Order: sequence, then structure tokens, then C-alpha cells
Amino acid sequence: MTPPIALSRWLGGKRWLTAQHPDKVPLPRRGRRAYDCFAGSCVVAFWWLAQGFRVVIGDTNARLIGCLRNLKERPEAVIAALTAIESAHHAATDRKADFIARRGYLNREDAADAGTSAVFLFVLRAGFNGLYRENLSGACNVPYGDPWNDDKSGQRQHIRNKDLVRADELRAISALLQRADIRLGDFAATSADARSGDALFADAPYAAPGAFVGYSKGGFGLKDRQRLAAWLREMDRRGVRWTATDAATDHTIATYGLWTVDRAQVRRSVSAKSEGRGHAEEALIRNWQSATAKGAA
Repeated sequence: MTPPIALSRWLGGKRWLTAQHPDKVPLPRRGRRAYDCFAGSCVVAFWWLAQGFRVVIGDTNARLIGCLRNLKERPEAVIAALTAIESAHHAATDRKADFIARRGYLNREDAADAGTSAVFLFVLRAGFNGLYRENLSGACNVPYGDPWNDDKSGQRQHIRNKDLVRADELRAISALLQRADIRLGDFAATSADARSGDALFADAPYAAPGAFVGYSKGGFGLKDRQRLAAWLREMDRRGVRWTATDAATDHTIATYGLWTVDRAQVRRSVSAKSEGRGHAEEALIRNWQSATAKGAA
């Protein structure tokens, strides 16, 4: 089985990390666990799971956690519901209106329900560029993704019927999740039992000016970042190997300068305007050295 790399395309996802810098991701010792504390698209969690590790997946987003739990425990119910949604959406006269109505359903219904999980996946896959975001009230406000194909002159030709289900991929995700402990909560709560020999990955919303941090209600502010830095020091004390990511700003480098900080150029393509796309520099912070780095030293 070729393991899926992510739950969906997700703003700030770490496909580039596992694909280009796997040596910067810590591995747990034999018999120990790995913790993905800001799961998002679950790229790192799935990467660990595909290698046979036991993984704790944590996030504050109840819809994401509900979806992961349903994919683990009742994937066929999610797939059936998502297939029905896709069929109705492709048949809809006004697809944008249909999307907005289903997004409204997502905001009203129980996050633990399999039908809600199907709508969550639909919104991720039919929304703009795989973006997930919430307003201050906790309501998902992802805009609709444009389904039209344009010709070379920019004229609209026909609507694409994208595969919004990808059933085989969801079944593969379900198989991986059988080794996962899925937890809803803050990073400190979901990794409270981490101890020596475990590994941890922390991909908190970035602190760079203008950076998008609306993944969930409340965002992730300066006090949260200070708590995270203190928690990483606690992980040091416990003997947990961890990697964290952030925007490569002077503030970030100063905050994490106690540890090893590498820089990586990452492509950004979520902007609706071409001038908003390009490359950004990210910081990879670690409290451990890879075998490659040790050899070079």
C-alpha cells in the first residue's frame, strides 16, 4: 500500500518537510510513541504511522478530530456519506450555493457525527485551495473553490467534476489510523504523557506579521507561543526529542536560539493572486542532532 501523505491539501501543511527534509523529523525509540500536537493535514502523523510507529494525534479543532476518529472507526459510513454529497453537488444547478449550504450544516451539527465528518472533507476538497479556517466564533468560513477550466485566453470552458471522495485514499488513511491515539485538546494536554524516548512534532500557527492563524477559534497568540516554548523546555527535561516549525523571523530565531535552528525555502501557492505566491523561509527548530549532522561535525 502506498500511504497517503495528507488528509487533504492544507494551508501550512508539511508535505515539503517529510519529502525534502525527513532527517529533520525525530523518530521515537523502539517501543515508544510519536506525538503530532498540531495535526492539521496530519502529514507528519501519517509519515510516522506508515513507518509502523504508534502515534498520538492531537489538535484543538473538534471537526478535524471528529473526522479522524470516524475515519478510524467507521470509514465506510464516512465514504458513503461523502459519495452522496459529491453526487448531489455535481448535479446542483448552483454549486456555490450548494457549497455554502453544506458549510452552514458543518457549522451547526455535531462534530462527532460521521455525516458531519463527510461534510468536513467535502468543504476541504471543494473549498478554495484546500484552505481551512474559522472566524472568532468558531464558524468555518472557507470560500468556495472555482471548479471551472479556463482556456489559454482565460475564457471559461467547462466545469471540472473533481473526485471529492477518493475512497481508496480514505480507506488507506483508516488503516494507518488503527495505530493512532486521537486526542482533542491543547498541545500541552494532548502530549502530557510524553516521556523519555518519545518524539514530538510541533507545527503551531506562525507568528510572522500577516501570517494566517485562523485554523481554529481563538487563534494562536504570543502567550500561546510562550507557553509552547516553555513546554518544549519541559520536553527537553523529560528526554523527548522534538522538532518545531515557525516562520524564519528575527523574533523566532531569538526565541528558539537555544536549540538547533535550520532554515528552509518553502513554496507558497495558496494565494488567489499570482503575486501572492512564491517562496517563504521557514525555521526548523530541533533539540537533537540527526546522524547526518553528527557526521558532519
